[in-house]
Amino acid sequence: MQGDQDCISERNLTLQHNLSVLSSFRELSTQYSRCRMSAASIALEVAEAEAQLVSAQSQTIRHTLQQVGLHGCRPRRKPLLKLAHNKACKQFAESNLPKSMNYWKHVLWSDETKINLFGSDGVHHVWQCPGEEYQEKCILPTVEHGGGSIMVWGCMSAAGTGELSFIEGNMDSNMYCDILKQKMMPSLQKLGRTA
Repeated sequence: MQGDQDCISERNLTLQHNLSVLSSFRELSTQYSRCRMSAASIALEVAEAEAQLVSAQSQTIRHTLQQVGLHGCRPRRKPLLKLAHNKACKQFAESNLPKSMNYWKHVLWSDETKINLFGSDGVHHVWQCPGEEYQEKCILPTVEHGGGSIMVWGCMSAAGTGELSFIEGNMDSNMYCDILKQKMMPSLQKLGRTA
């Protein structure tokens, strides 16, 4: 009878230790996940931090992070802004904040963009069961050479949209100036604006 109680008490101690280790493991996993780190590198850091008391596989790290509400995803991309850029943006916003709506009605905004004729350049994900790789719902149709794309310049204001210009080849400063002369001025007139 005493041997059974010792065994139960030993199991309880082991369980308490495992729960304690799991709790600290979750805290460490969550802490490291705030950085841009892979599951494998988090597993190494956790093992080092716990002095080899915890040995975790990458899948365990992923599972633990998902349990606390974190999910792996591709990071969003945005232009690298230095401190000088941030200051200039803030200064621009603050200097234009008091301007009236009437002022902004006279601003013409323009930009260029690439439009794919088929599909997207973005990364796609699907959820599938084993053996479903080639089912219609799990495939992404493609065409040879990507289907092609076009570059377009356009403009708009509070009064509406201006003209479009289809760009052939690579845009350089001369081509951009030509577009502004040939498309921006007529767009200003169409929208009832003056330069």
